[in-house]
Amino acid sequence: MIDGVRIKQWAFVVAIVWSFSNCCSTATAAEIKTPRLKLVLPPKRVTVPKLHAQIKIDGQLDEPVWTNAARLGPFVQSKTALPERERTEVRIWYDDQALYLGWICRDVDVQATLTNRDSKFWEEEVVEMFITSGSLTRYFELQWNPLGGVFDAIITNRLGTNGVSLGFDGDWGFTANGMTSAVKVVGTVNKSDDQDEFWHVETRVPFSDLAESTPVGGTRWRANFFRFNRTKDLQPEELSWSPTRRPGFHEPQRFGYLEFGK
Repeated sequence: MIDGVRIKQWAFVVAIVWSFSNCCSTATAAEIKTPRLKLVLPPKRVTVPKLHAQIKIDGQLDEPVWTNAARLGPFVQSKTALPERERTEVRIWYDDQALYLGWICRDVDVQATLTNRDSKFWEEEVVEMFITSGSLTRYFELQWNPLGGVFDAIITNRLGTNGVSLGFDGDWGFTANGMTSAVKVVGTVNKSDDQDEFWHVETRVPFSDLAESTPVGGTRWRANFFRFNRTKDLQPEELSWSPTRRPGFHEPQRFGYLEFGK
């Protein structure tokens, strides 16, 4: 015969188990109703240092100033946040006139054939920057490929109430007239039967091309950095600094934060 004390103990245990089970069930239901983007880590952040140096835009990245730049990387698979096959790094700094980017892309199989401005570089290998001084529905898209090809556009993005893109349009007639860039490749472009090493992109983007004056120290912009990496007989990689966690790169609520240093 079970005494009253034991009955109370069993009742207590049953209550705890029921409460835990009910809590888990409720949490699962809430997760199902929550958009996926709210379940991932917040967008990346970086402080962009203000530096002063005279450099030659030649793709070398050998001036001392580049060692003092902020470094973004490694990149990850944009949709899943899984590691990349080959290391990607962006170095970034600014001065009173412009933003400077140095891309370092390890690459055993450099693939590119397109050179005309505003070609569909994303069908081969390319690096990209999306950047805005604030609005997530209007931003600049700039691209550079291993052959020195350049793409520039202004994007207007339609966002749903949950911040996810419903679609976007581009002003393909936009040209960043003051932007300069150069590429250095160690390897043989578009020759997959040998092993390449890397390609660099060095670029200077005047703030005037972004319709902005020099940011005051402490100012925050939104930006993301991407790479299409292709290797023969392997699946293409869609890589990003701040992963979108959705198909495609045009998810501005996942853009990282650039804070300009003083």
